[in-house]
Amino acid sequence: MTTGALEDFKLESIYILHASFPGGAKRGTCFSIAQDLLLTANHVVDGATLVKVYLTSDYFADGAHIEAECIYKNIDIDIAILKLPAGTTSSAFDLYETSVNLDSDVKSCGYPVEKEHYPAPIKVKVTNSFEHMTSRQYSFEISQSDTVSKYSGMSGSPILHDHYCIGVLLVQQGTNTLYALSTKDFLSDSSIREIVEGYGVNVVVQEGISYKAPSCPSSPFNYDICCNAEHPNIKGVDIGFTMKQWNLDEFTESVYDWIIDYCLSHKDRANFRGSERGLFKYARSNYPANDLNALGDLCLHIAIRESYSTIPVMNKVFDISNKTFSCTHAVLNFDSIELWIGASSVSRNIEEAVNMSVNNVEYIVNIKALKSRLIMLTSEIDESWPHKEKLERLADSSLDLEERFDKIIIPIFIMHDSEIITNYDKGKFKDLFLQKIQECRGLLKSGVDENIINLIDLRVFYFPVSDVNKVNSALLEELNS
Repeated sequence: MTTGALEDFKLESIYILHASFPGGAKRGTCFSIAQDLLLTANHVVDGATLVKVYLTSDYFADGAHIEAECIYKNIDIDIAILKLPAGTTSSAFDLYETSVNLDSDVKSCGYPVEKEHYPAPIKVKVTNSFEHMTSRQYSFEISQSDTVSKYSGMSGSPILHDHYCIGVLLVQQGTNTLYALSTKDFLSDSSIREIVEGYGVNVVVQEGISYKAPSCPSSPFNYDICCNAEHPNIKGVDIGFTMKQWNLDEFTESVYDWIIDYCLSHKDRANFRGSERGLFKYARSNYPANDLNALGDLCLHIAIRESYSTIPVMNKVFDISNKTFSCTHAVLNFDSIELWIGASSVSRNIEEAVNMSVNNVEYIVNIKALKSRLIMLTSEIDESWPHKEKLERLADSSLDLEERFDKIIIPIFIMHDSEIITNYDKGKFKDLFLQKIQECRGLLKSGVDENIINLIDLRVFYFPVSDVNKVNSALLEELNS
């Protein structure tokens, strides 16, 4: 990266850390959050007899260090706070207490041993989030960069969104995953919160941070392959096999539980008066059983609700000017509102399925169609809406179109008959699945106008099935059982 790029990482606030132990030494990274107050990973310094901090690469080369004192540690969450002598540092990161969503663009910078004493700035994506899992050890995962192979020495580096610190890099797992603890989670330690407040650390709190997306049933899907190295990002969707038999029955049983969530908006459910069984019957009556595309839209709804904690706004298939729109959801990402408008397709072969998706994408980004979509949102957002004050912006006709949301995301769900399911081979399945994903990406890139790809963000779910008609028939049989 260029020097200009390094300036984006606020290198003057990130330092090399060297911890000495009776049996050896460890290298790590630390960073300042207030004058002379540093954060790092506890496993780098825990039990150290001496902790040295080098403020720059040149200082490290010259052996010019400053001794740091560990004033607090939390072994469970692997965080330590260090103190330097008064007047040592003059630059610091603001902390951003925020939720960290899947596929968000983030960056980091640290000092891996393999780079000697030189900084390694990286720009990566969030590949998994564990925010709503109480049993998790870490807050989120990020992808690795092709500029670093071994991350030893980067433990304790800041994870950044814009110029804010949203977390701390803790550990490398395997060859392709990095784990981090979010600022939101380490600030839940009352002792850390007290220290932060005592030292006047600047903490920015995301608006609506306490909000959680409406609860949803368990998903039938596994996302066995996630290809985010190239655009568009594609997740391979699988429902698994048992004794070489595709798990269709388990799939339809799980989807059964999603019918209310899919067919009825928040407004519909809030206004319903009746029993839970009556609510299901009402939802089932709203499911467009005669429309095969509804199957793809339902699966898309499940996939984005589970993976991205979206807020459903309009769940059913709507026809506008004889065109079919898939579901519309919203996502609160950092301080922005993302409008998610789906494009699903169900077909007998991959080429036709991708072509259908491409046509839907082109229609979605049509200005007239987009305005019509936003008009319909107005009727769906009422007083019962969770986090209504932020979502109302989507429906505010007094604002210019581009001011009503911060970003458009088009999630695509592609489902088609595939021989990798009908001719299942356990030993070859993953490789064949990856090949089909690459074929899907190639078809999408050749079909979608490059200007559209640069305008919006595509999130693709690719679901090869045994037979789309049999899957649909099995689901309808389950719904009417």
